[in-house]
Amino acid sequence: MLFVQKLFLALPLFAAALASELGADGTGSVFPVSGNHMGAAQVTDGDTRVFYQDSKAGTIVQVAVSNAFNIGQFEGTNVVVPSDEVRNNTPIAVPSPTQATFSVLRVFFFSPDNILSEYFFNGTGFEGGPTCTTCITAEGFVGVAGSQMLYALANTVTLRVGFVSAGSPGTISEAVNSGNGWSVASLTA
Repeated sequence: MLFVQKLFLALPLFAAALASELGADGTGSVFPVSGNHMGAAQVTDGDTRVFYQDSKAGTIVQVAVSNAFNIGQFEGTNVVVPSDEVRNNTPIAVPSPTQATFSVLRVFFFSPDNILSEYFFNGTGFEGGPTCTTCITAEGFVGVAGSQMLYALANTVTLRVGFVSAGSPGTISEAVNSGNGWSVASLTA
């Protein structure tokens, strides 16, 4: 009887160890992610990048995977946006690149002051933030405090970012850049 009691005490520890060792499909270790919002992009060769706001550190983190999770390989993570530039609980929008490389990969989010902000991959690393003169951040578009509405679309000539603007809080506004700088307009009937 004592053996059975000890066995039942040890069972949760065994189950926790097994769960941490096996992935969802039972083949490998799971990678821990703690966040509330995420965005992702895939290019034509299958490479995938997932961006999420780390709920503990407040940073926006990139997770690199060589393809879909079931056939790709985990390649690593890195912090893309420091916590002092990100609003807590920000939505994240990542338009899919229109080329076969990540040279045009962009991440949109809100700053602590609700400024629509951007980081982009420049071919060797990410750049952006409040000092980036080519980013949407420099335009000073202000979103409604606490709004979770954000999207981003891209094609070969136009980049579009939708959000709820503090200047037009009752509708969706869209910032558009077709190569001649950013402009913003609200949805009208």
